[in-house]
Amino acid sequence: YAKTLEEEAAELAAKKALEQRQHVTEEQAAENTVITVTPPSGVYSTNAELRSEIVAYAMQFLGNRYVHGGQSLGTDCSGFTSLIYAQFGYSVSRTPAGQLSGSGRAISYSEAQPGDIICYCSRRCTHVALYIGDGQIIHAANTRKGVVTQRADYDNILGVKNIID
Repeated sequence: YAKTLEEEAAELAAKKALEQRQHVTEEQAAENTVITVTPPSGVYSTNAELRSEIVAYAMQFLGNRYVHGGQSLGTDCSGFTSLIYAQFGYSVSRTPAGQLSGSGRAISYSEAQPGDIICYCSRRCTHVALYIGDGQIIHAANTRKGVVTQRADYDNILGVKNIID
């Protein structure tokens, strides 16, 4: 199979763009990244039902790639949580630190419910995940693992944010 010069140039440009995104840290990603999403039209009779739908929606993306600064659900940790919430009509910061300091109410880990955002690190939030219940999270872990589930206490929990109620 022979490629045209245009196909080869497009592949090289896409590869170069991916490499550049992978070298940008999440803290350097733009806070005001515009994400255009149409929220689901579902009506939820309880917050528990809404939380369940948020978790179910997030679980569809298990195995997606991790891309620094990505703007689709192949993205980094904070992009993943902000895009999940955007699908349900919530505006959440695009950075980990912004998610800890911004929208929602700070709660303790013992109060965490499915759909809450867990922030990790020791002095400032550098990673976030979505709590899915039973001591588990779903998150865009890193470039090697992509979107995975794992124990919520795998690292130091800096804070938990309740976005829904």
